[in-house]
Amino acid sequence: MYQNIVFKSVGTYHPSTQRKNSFYVRHFKSMGIDVSGLVDHLGRNTRCVSESKSENTVTMAYHAALEALQSANISSSEIDIIIFGTDSPEKLVPSNALLLHDKLNTVNAHQIFDMNSNCIGMLSAIDVAARLLLTNHRISKALVVGSFMGSRISSMEDPVCYSNMADAAAAVVLEKVEESDRRGFIDTNFKTDPVVKDAFQFPVCGLTKLFDNETRAEEKKLKLIPFDTSFICHEWVQLMQVLFERYNISKHNITQYFFSQFSKPDAETTLGLMSVGLDKYTYVGNKYGYTGLTSPILAYNEALQNRAINDGDYVMFCSVGAGYNICALLYRL
Repeated sequence: MYQNIVFKSVGTYHPSTQRKNSFYVRHFKSMGIDVSGLVDHLGRNTRCVSESKSENTVTMAYHAALEALQSANISSSEIDIIIFGTDSPEKLVPSNALLLHDKLNTVNAHQIFDMNSNCIGMLSAIDVAARLLLTNHRISKALVVGSFMGSRISSMEDPVCYSNMADAAAAVVLEKVEESDRRGFIDTNFKTDPVVKDAFQFPVCGLTKLFDNETRAEEKKLKLIPFDTSFICHEWVQLMQVLFERYNISKHNITQYFFSQFSKPDAETTLGLMSVGLDKYTYVGNKYGYTGLTSPILAYNEALQNRAINDGDYVMFCSVGAGYNICALLYRL
């Protein structure tokens, strides 16, 4: 018998306002910058952004978590662990996980914490939650949430960040079950190399200068110094190859690949390097924009809804965080 950690349910949330490419083309045209080629290249069409002053990272996470709990047909009191992934937190004190705990009334979730590994944050949190569940016989269910407000934190002067970042939350209920076949969370593989640590920063000025009146407001936001990201494709292939060999699985046995939704060309280049068809991945960055750590889970949820994946299928998640650190996660439905 196997102790499996399975995705019992998924929940997602998107703010109601949609902005098309034309909004950002006009915005940057007024600065003498043409972003039309950039947004087309990355695969954008629309983005969901929050315009409500009452909406924040925690409220978005609440909506996604509530949907996940309802989909799993469980009460909030059954959750043992909450891991809240974000790099756009509403609060540093108290933790966002605690604020979510309060909203959901997860009275039996006593191990709760925030986690930040940027755009691999949800994959990292799933990895941590799965291993906590496996090593503690007293707990059986974890709630992993990711929430990102890219439109709020991006500098309006930055053509890459502001024209691509959007807002979203995602939640996954993980459950430990004893079964005769191995499925669910299989394993992860990570790599960190801080060669571009200065390229992607928020806040650019650093927290020590956040309340300095001499620092411009735009220097307190998210900015990117553009660099060639194509090397990430080769790194992803190497990470996945380790998992393929470790579990004696062919790249062609993967039913769907769920990449970071930052760059459609990078996802397709990665598949090309492996000689895998483009029908083997799901892209949602065209309609939701880039939503940071939530983006691979949004793609997974899309594949579930479209019935592109079924019980018994292997799937692979891949993403990259600022600096950079990358992750591949192997899962079997």
